[in-house]
Amino acid sequence: MAVKIRKKNLYVSGLSAVLCFVLVGCGGNSSNSSNSGQSNNQNTSQTGDGFNWKQDSGQTINLLVEQHPWTTAIKPYISEFENQTGIKVNLEIYPEQQARQKALISLQSHSSDFDVFMSLKSLEGLQYQKAGYYTDLTPFLNNPKLTAPGYNLSDFENGPLAGETINNKLVGLPIIVEGPVIFYRKDLFSKYNIPIPKTISDLTTAAAQIEKDTNGSIYGITLRGLPAAVAYTYGPFFHDMGAHWYNSNGKSDLASPSGVKALQLYADLASQYGPPGVVNYTFTQSSSLFEQGKVGMELDSSNEFSSLTNAQQSRVSNDIGVIPFPAGPGGNHPTELQWGISMNSFSQHKDAAWLFMQWSTSQSMQLKLAMKGIASPRTSSWSDPQFQATLKNDEYKQWADAVTETLKNGDPNVGPPAVNESQVRTIIGNMVDSVILKQSTAEQAAQSADNQIDQVISGQ
Repeated sequence: MAVKIRKKNLYVSGLSAVLCFVLVGCGGNSSNSSNSGQSNNQNTSQTGDGFNWKQDSGQTINLLVEQHPWTTAIKPYISEFENQTGIKVNLEIYPEQQARQKALISLQSHSSDFDVFMSLKSLEGLQYQKAGYYTDLTPFLNNPKLTAPGYNLSDFENGPLAGETINNKLVGLPIIVEGPVIFYRKDLFSKYNIPIPKTISDLTTAAAQIEKDTNGSIYGITLRGLPAAVAYTYGPFFHDMGAHWYNSNGKSDLASPSGVKALQLYADLASQYGPPGVVNYTFTQSSSLFEQGKVGMELDSSNEFSSLTNAQQSRVSNDIGVIPFPAGPGGNHPTELQWGISMNSFSQHKDAAWLFMQWSTSQSMQLKLAMKGIASPRTSSWSDPQFQATLKNDEYKQWADAVTETLKNGDPNVGPPAVNESQVRTIIGNMVDSVILKQSTAEQAAQSADNQIDQVISGQ
């Protein structure tokens, strides 16, 4: 396995240099196993189930991935895949935005310089699927020559698998799931006898009591305010109040009565009990504040658990509790977000790429990753006795319960689904911030956002 980690200051030195490097790394191997139907090595099965993992031995595949907990967790195992298949793996790692930028540039030019890439379907899924950048995986999945008999697609949770399916085409395989949860300070809640929030309105009550009982020395709650990032944590408020992104006519429906109530509630929490400058907050600032012991609750991704419980960086690592996002009048519909890996439709090594995709998302590998803290999209991982044994204390059990609750009830749409999803999410973020900053009423801000989103949708 060859690993290249790109940092921002290196990336800006020239994308062309990166592309050149990757092509050199391919070693001139341009065979297309899908087209040729030939195998470089027809060795017998390596697993005893009759499946020939060596059918594409000698090929090289390139992976474009992000600096992400999944990447860190799976990297040590890639040599096992190389030994099992005889396929060489080149791994290129970039920060999230740079990876997305490189992927888009390469795909727009129909480049085959990577074969498998991480993709966030809730953000770029519609755009990439419409442009033809994803390979439809169903033919690979249904081919017994290419898919091991024990792969078991039905073991994936419905939400993550649905999130990798666009317009009835399976365009990716889920690798990790996450969702917004409430992290809270157990010591504060115990000391001041603060009830654990059970409903969405309880969040306000708890935040107010934290500030009152600590004489304002600790903020009640921190949550996202940066426009591009807000939709992820705003969505649960919106859905739990009973609102929907679109009405029956396909028009943006942020200004529905339930939507306006959700917007007012989110803005009140942020402005009355959040930290100064919350409109610039994303998970980085929120988790840092929580780790310093300066806030009683944090609303953010379940993936922040490992950071908050790290005693080397968190002053409150031993005082953390976790609960699912509480239900509201419209039920319990937390945002459920899955990352997936997809196959470049311009790949020249699709069969080899598929072998890697099914190996890395197999039941056995997902279990190994789950035991390293990767929230698995597979049902079997969560019930496995080995994984259950890793839930060593109440905090870990609470975290696991919160994630499974998200998997059970989650909504995969972070914002109103759109080809230009990032623009739509920014509109939502600006809407929320205008109410937090008291520049608009909730009704005015929501109506303005609806008009903007409808214009974006009509231009698709």
